[in-house]
Amino acid sequence: MTPDFLRRRNALWAELRATPPEHPAFEATLGQLMALVGWSRAQVLAGLGLSEAEVPAPNG
Repeated sequence: MTPDFLRRRNALWAELRATPPEHPAFEATLGQLMALVGWSRAQVLAGLGLSEAEVPAPNG
């Protein structure tokens, strides 16, 4: 892992922690982090202490 990768990953986590799940930017940031680290939506939400039941997908 490069320093740039780690900085980007950490910035995305920080942005997710600071953004309410109902805000449109939350899903955009969530998608970026999922793509960067190769995790599923459920895994990223779990990393935030949330579940898919608490934060349903926008189209679901």
